[in-house]
Amino acid sequence: MPALIQALANHGFSAEAVATTGPATAGALAARAATAGSEIVFACGGDGTVHEVLQGLVGTETALGIVPMGTANALARNLRLSLDPLLAAAQQASAAPVRIAVGQVLYESPCGIAQQERSRRYFTVMAGAGPDGALVYSLLTSQKSAMGRAAYYAHAGRLFFTRSFRPFRVTYRLRGSMTWQDEPAVSVIAARIDNLGGIFSRLTPGGSLHADTLRLFLARPPASASLPSWFVFGQLGIHRANPWLRTLDVAELRCESSADKPIHAQADGEWIGRLPISVSLAPAALSVLVPFAIPPS
Repeated sequence: MPALIQALANHGFSAEAVATTGPATAGALAARAATAGSEIVFACGGDGTVHEVLQGLVGTETALGIVPMGTANALARNLRLSLDPLLAAAQQASAAPVRIAVGQVLYESPCGIAQQERSRRYFTVMAGAGPDGALVYSLLTSQKSAMGRAAYYAHAGRLFFTRSFRPFRVTYRLRGSMTWQDEPAVSVIAARIDNLGGIFSRLTPGGSLHADTLRLFLARPPASASLPSWFVFGQLGIHRANPWLRTLDVAELRCESSADKPIHAQADGEWIGRLPISVSLAPAALSVLVPFAIPPS
């Protein structure tokens, strides 16, 4: 942190390091900094830290900067930032803030024995339900930050190939249409970037922070065919030839389940609960430092 603060000082910024005190505390710290008039808040960590900071900056004029220190660093990679923290800070020191839309998920969070309240979570990478939600839920009790990428992949492989995933109902509305369509799915990802990193890098082609839609990937049942094919066809770069995968640009979507077992959901790799969820875009909701021109999709 001292080296990072000095690097920013070299570019004319007066910076202060503020430590989180536990999970889900970064958002409040970011909101406090925005209220105090901070020009930029740098999220120093992985995608989980960025996700928390994001919650406190949406709707403010304070820009989000990223100092990648995590495992995947998916958003940082899509912004083409260096994975060296000091170089990443230097890249953003001269970058102009760009206003972008962010994804938003409405979900039900328990607030009492017989009550539930509607909560909102914003995301910049992706939100989903099904196997990805089950994976992040299973990691809640593990030391995710200490697993390392290889161990993380092994854990994901065991989950995907040893557990059966039941279908659920997805309704969606295409851009410019007021008509809702629905179909069954075993997995859904609404993406805002086109590269999730690592072996998952080719699962969400066409996602863009600058798009005014969500790129929806819908895996049809049965899971035993659609999930392996999504991965294999993706690695080969031929998603369009996959008969079990639907790729759509949607304005919003809803996921509901009638299954006895809960179906888990996630946003930016963080567990948010169980279905039902509603996903849409909050237009021009966040300023983010973009050091390189990234053309809209």
